[in-house]
Amino acid sequence: MLTVLLFSCSNNEIPIGSTALNSRYTEEKPALSGDGRFLAFISHRNGSHQLLIYDLQKQRFISTPRLNRRKIIIESPSLSYTARYIVYITSDRGRPVVGLHDRATQYSQILTPNYRGWVRNPSISPDGRYIAFETTIRGQWDIEILDRGPNIELDLPNGVQVPAPPGRE
Repeated sequence: MLTVLLFSCSNNEIPIGSTALNSRYTEEKPALSGDGRFLAFISHRNGSHQLLIYDLQKQRFISTPRLNRRKIIIESPSLSYTARYIVYITSDRGRPVVGLHDRATQYSQILTPNYRGWVRNPSISPDGRYIAFETTIRGQWDIEILDRGPNIELDLPNGVQVPAPPGRE
């Protein structure tokens, strides 16, 4: 059963400010975590272009050390199940690349550093292992899937067991 809940507020009912979800500046490209608790989006508040993460349950922004840096533009965020992993588009020597930030380790890395084509619109799987993105490696926009491998720490709901690989049950 699918339930859809839509609501709207008039402009005077929306909280506006530096600690509120909405501001008087452009907020764009929203992405929800798999558990529906976290919202990532690109904001132009505070005089800078930045990726913000908002905890919808606690109604406050969460800290993302080492993610937003001066002179680095981040676009098109996507979140794993609990928003541990964030993928996004950033720039490396003037070319778009897919970046990944791990909130648990506060470590960011470029996943496509030597990629020959252009990339856009990354999306991470809920468990954080797979990343899909659009690429021009064949001269047209195609879809590519990057497997981060079986040895990464997966972003799974509490209590969920990782299934054994085929042939190792």
